[in-house]
Amino acid sequence: MEYLAASLSTLKQKKKLKVQIKNRTILLAITETGVYAIQDKCPHMGSSLFSGIFKDGVITCKDHGLGISVITGEVVDKQKAEFLKLDEFSLSVRKFKTVVKEGSVFIDM
Repeated sequence: MEYLAASLSTLKQKKKLKVQIKNRTILLAITETGVYAIQDKCPHMGSSLFSGIFKDGVITCKDHGLGISVITGEVVDKQKAEFLKLDEFSLSVRKFKTVVKEGSVFIDM
C-alpha cells in the first residue's frame, strides 16, 4: 500500500526529510539518481540519521560518523562498522520503495 510522504518540490528543496508513516520514522532523501527512503535509525546505537550530514547519497550519523547509503540502505565504511563492533545483521537499515507521481512522493509499505 502506498502512503503519501511529501511533496516532490519540498524534498527537492530540502534534500532530506523525516517522515512518520504507520508508526515508523523514515528518512526520505533525493539524489541525482532518484528518491529513496530508509529507516531513520542508525544501526549502531539507534540515533536518528536525519540530523546527520547528507552528501553524495550517503547520510552520516552525527553521533559516531557511520555512513549509510540512502540508495542501498547499507553501511558504506566497513572498517568503521568493524571499529564500532557492528555484527553482520547491523550492516544495513531497512529500505522502502518510493513512488513519485503527480508531484508527490509515496512510500510503498
